[in-house]
Amino acid sequence: MQADKIVDSCFIIPIQQHKIGNSRDLWDDASEKYRGEMESKLKDIGIRRMLVFLQTIPDKGDFMVFFLQSADSLDKTLLEMFATGTECSKNLSDRFKDITGMDMSKKENLPKVEKIADWREKHEYIEERGTFAKMPWCYAVPVKSGKSEAMMEYIRNTMQSKSGEIEKMLREHDIMRRITFLQHTSMGDFIVQHILTTHPLDDLLMSMSSCDSKLCSEARKAVGEYMDFDFTDQKNVPNVELLFKWDEKHGFETADQIIAYTE
Repeated sequence: MQADKIVDSCFIIPIQQHKIGNSRDLWDDASEKYRGEMESKLKDIGIRRMLVFLQTIPDKGDFMVFFLQSADSLDKTLLEMFATGTECSKNLSDRFKDITGMDMSKKENLPKVEKIADWREKHEYIEERGTFAKMPWCYAVPVKSGKSEAMMEYIRNTMQSKSGEIEKMLREHDIMRRITFLQHTSMGDFIVQHILTTHPLDDLLMSMSSCDSKLCSEARKAVGEYMDFDFTDQKNVPNVELLFKWDEKHGFETADQIIAYTE
C-alpha cells in the first residue's frame, strides 16, 4: 500500500504595525471560539499538522511563522483555506487582510518558498530518547541581499559532502528534525526553518553558537557570510511565541501544552 503523501511547508507572513494583538486574537478564536469549524476546515483541506508562531525580527518587523503538513501543495492548500467562498474561508481571509494587509485569497499573495534541506532522525534514535519532551519550533532569519543563490549552493554542497558530520552534529544537539526553506518576499529573502528538538529554541541556538566543534565553527562562519543576523549576540537570537498548534492526532494544543509528539 502506498503511503499517504505529505507536503511539508514553512513560511512567514508579515504583520502590520500595531496588529500583534489582532493576530493573537485570531488564533485564540480559531483554537477556542471557532474550534469546531476550524478543525473541520483543516481536515477538509487535507492539513495534517499546523503550527503558527509569532516572531519579531529586528529591522524587519513582526511575522507569523507557519509550519504545515498537508496532503496537497502549499498553493492549493492555502487557496482552499482562504478562497473557497465558505463562511469560514471568508472570515479567515478578512481577518488576515486586516492583520497583514494582504488578500490571501489571491494567488499572487501566496508565499513563494523553496525547500533546500530536510533531515529527519532515524526512528531508533528517537526511541532511545524515551519520554523527553519533543518541542517543535519555527523561526525565520533574513538573508543578506544578493546572497541567496550562493547560500543555497553552499547548503546543498555541504549537505551532500558532509552528511555524516551534519547528522552527528544535529544528534549531539538533540535535534530530531530540521527542515529548511528559502522564501522570497518584497522585503528580501528569508530562511524559514522548522526544528523538532528537546530544548527551548533560544537554548538550542545559543548552544550551537558556542559549540567548539569544527562543523559548528564552519556553520557560524556561513551564517556571518550569508545571513543578515548575528546569532552570537543574545539579543538577536530568535524569540518566538506559539500562537496556534493543531494536528490530526492530538487536536488543539495551547502555548502551555507543547507536548511530546513523534514525527
